[in-house]
Amino acid sequence: MIRCLLISAWIAEMFCGIALAQITLNFQTTVFIDPREPAPIQAAARDLESDLEKAFGHPIRMVHQSSETSSVTIGVAYDYNLPKTVTKPAGWERLRIQLVTNPWPGSPARQAVVLAGSDVRGTIYAIYQFSQQFLDVDPLYWWTDHPPQRRSEVKVPADFVETQAPAFRYRGFFINDEDLLTGWRSGIPDGADISLKTWNRIFEAILRLKGNMVIPGTWIFPYEPQVKAAVARGLVVTQHHANVLGLDVFRWPKDKPYSFENAPQLLEAAWKRAIEDYPKNAEVVWSVGYRGQNDYPFWLVDKNAPTTESGRAHVIQEAIDREIEILRAEKPDAPIVFNAWAEAARFLHDGFLKVPSGVTLVWPDDGHGAIRDQGQISRGEGVYYHTAMIDWRSNHFSELVPLERIQHELGRAARAGATQYLIVNTSNLRPVVMTSRATMELAWNPKPWMDENSDESSAYLARWCREEFGEKAVGALEKYYQAYFQAPAKYGQAADARMGDQFYEIMSRFLLVQLSKGNINTPFRRFGMPGKPTVAQFAANLESACNDAAPRWEKAMQLAEAAEPLIPKDRRPFFQASVLTQVEINLHGNRMLMDVAKAVASASTGERIALIRSALAEGEEIEKSLRAADYGKWAGFYTDGDWLLDVPLTLNLERESLRQMEGHGMDENVLVRAQDSGFAYHMITAYQGTQEVQW
Repeated sequence: MIRCLLISAWIAEMFCGIALAQITLNFQTTVFIDPREPAPIQAAARDLESDLEKAFGHPIRMVHQSSETSSVTIGVAYDYNLPKTVTKPAGWERLRIQLVTNPWPGSPARQAVVLAGSDVRGTIYAIYQFSQQFLDVDPLYWWTDHPPQRRSEVKVPADFVETQAPAFRYRGFFINDEDLLTGWRSGIPDGADISLKTWNRIFEAILRLKGNMVIPGTWIFPYEPQVKAAVARGLVVTQHHANVLGLDVFRWPKDKPYSFENAPQLLEAAWKRAIEDYPKNAEVVWSVGYRGQNDYPFWLVDKNAPTTESGRAHVIQEAIDREIEILRAEKPDAPIVFNAWAEAARFLHDGFLKVPSGVTLVWPDDGHGAIRDQGQISRGEGVYYHTAMIDWRSNHFSELVPLERIQHELGRAARAGATQYLIVNTSNLRPVVMTSRATMELAWNPKPWMDENSDESSAYLARWCREEFGEKAVGALEKYYQAYFQAPAKYGQAADARMGDQFYEIMSRFLLVQLSKGNINTPFRRFGMPGKPTVAQFAANLESACNDAAPRWEKAMQLAEAAEPLIPKDRRPFFQASVLTQVEINLHGNRMLMDVAKAVASASTGERIALIRSALAEGEEIEKSLRAADYGKWAGFYTDGDWLLDVPLTLNLERESLRQMEGHGMDENVLVRAQDSGFAYHMITAYQGTQEVQW
């Protein structure tokens, strides 16, 4: 009998132990961080405090002395207060989350979740990983308007230990062609393109996605406040393929020659000055290369440039070698990348360009997510990837790059070991949050994406739909997204030769301008199209492509409408912006371009008038849909700074075209604006005033 009682007591103790094999966090839990920890970690800890308050519905106490902790505490420990039972991880940006008992002897804390890291960013990632894993904080919560679900407590297993480390060494966002963000939240009072408060949200998003790098704007000087703000958040700063070594070539003085061939001393002095102008505490990955002032091949702006491919490549090679020489004299161990955008990739394939020793080759994609390496990508290299892009065919307001392509292209880069660098061009970020998050998750942990036989892209899509719109909507939304990514009109045979949302606006304006000038039978060579068709022939091809795509867009629209009743009420606004608006602007854009193309082909003035009126009606539907996405804090996002796609300009041109066809005069200002490609960038960089490159 006694033996039975002892056994029963042992069983009870065992089960009691299991019951205690977890701790409970609630609004009484303190966050403990030493005030001497680095500022970027302090900023992340304040975000954690905010996350906890949102999750528990009560303010959370942050303390800075172990004597002030509660019995259950979350401790952030990098340089200070790391419990003896927690081993600081080794390596690059490795995070560690560990639950310990009696973490700081003599303190009230009996149990603690310790958030630590091998370095500053590793510790930051531990903080954000905890929020995502235990509080269900969406890493893009601010961009998706998705606060964590309210709860009274959170359980953490007593033996919980987790360590993680990144696969790609450098990974982050390029905020490019930032017209929407600039117009919506102007940074002019801060001396920046976008307000510093909004920049901070961008930096927070990168860090929550465990990124470590940013290109903070398109045409910027190294000393600008958003650069300093990125450094203050602990991010690495890098440059794109045109602003090499940080030189803002867009602001090159008009009275000075921009030519490495004929005035190398000017460029060399400017490169040196740009290097010096970065904040002294900035961690920088330096980009080398050579293009023209407005991100064109340099020979388009340098009349004395060589005329042969090999001669042009030779100039680029000489410029790169000199840039490296200048940089190494100042910073011998600085990491350097060569972003082989556009013609540089072609010259590499042709053997005209060589990547210097100690420089990381970064292969570009084509703007639609297909890497331009021709299967040559290899270990130690990197990728410049787009989830959004401005050219004449891509996406600025909506998603375009299928998740399957992201898995295929970046998965094979990871398999090849090309994991040194991944910069993701997100443009204004908000329209492409789904695919941008996917690329960053792959950059941190590509293993699920690397197997060509795996279906991680589908698994990710299901997770995204579930997290953002709830379990009931997953099946319907999966069908919608499958149809959506298959819907775009095709302008070529390649898998990625698909029309993005800007195609409709830019091509409609091009056709309307040519129609107004009477040029429909004039041959032209533009938009990278093969041959030299007449405008009428080109329009006929566009009409055919849009006609083929029309039922696909209608199907996607029907599937979006079928999913809408399944969306929780509080997620309907985001559903409008990320689903309904995106499918609507493509559906109506496709119809609009088809009408304009038909008008070009018609010989009847009456029929042309009817078709342009129809196109105008479709354009007005686009404008209406964009305004529907401008809700709450996003009021004006798609409309206040729409200087690149410029939906209002297309509408104005359609109205003026109607006036002309009806026998009235056409406003020449609208015609001039429709052919002005520089307007948007002058608006984006207006905050710089009259600043120019200095020596």
